[in-house]
Amino acid sequence: MKKFAFLALFGGLFTQASAQEISFGAKGGLNVAKVTNTIFGDESTRASVYLGGFARVGLNESWSIQPELLYSGQGFKYDVPILGEYKVRLNYINLPVMVQYHLIPEFYLEAGPQLGFMVAAKNKHGKTTVDIKDQTNGVDFGLGFGLGYDFDFGLGIGARYNFGLTDVFESDESQKNSVAQFGLYYTFGKLKK
Repeated sequence: MKKFAFLALFGGLFTQASAQEISFGAKGGLNVAKVTNTIFGDESTRASVYLGGFARVGLNESWSIQPELLYSGQGFKYDVPILGEYKVRLNYINLPVMVQYHLIPEFYLEAGPQLGFMVAAKNKHGKTTVDIKDQTNGVDFGLGFGLGYDFDFGLGIGARYNFGLTDVFESDESQKNSVAQFGLYYTFGKLKK
């Protein structure tokens, strides 16, 4: 049901938009991720990357919609006494749709839903890696909030916080993704409608 609602929202935004211009771009940067409320209790953040592309659909001078397709490295780390550190690597293909409000032409605030599809899940300790994908939920639904700044020459900087609304693992606990993103993007030429 959540997948259908996301797709309906995504489709509705485009059919209702009378876009003035569409621009395309590529983006990437640093993820600082963790999963909340794990059974380990002493989890810490895991640093990874995100990479992908986007299309920005300008609705007017103040509002735009930006759907994205991103690879996102997420997960967390935890310590076990005597045994040492474990790293849980959760890799997703994420589809966020951000609604952006431009306070000035260069600076914007954004918010919107995100649908993520798990592509790999591994728990690594030393040289040993165990596949744990069968213990996870294959789909992650969440919300994102952020801001960004567009420079005149196509380059931009952005920061976003994404928090999951669905459980990461198939367990009784409420374990959700929490990801802070910091990165750069480049916007290619604009297509006028």
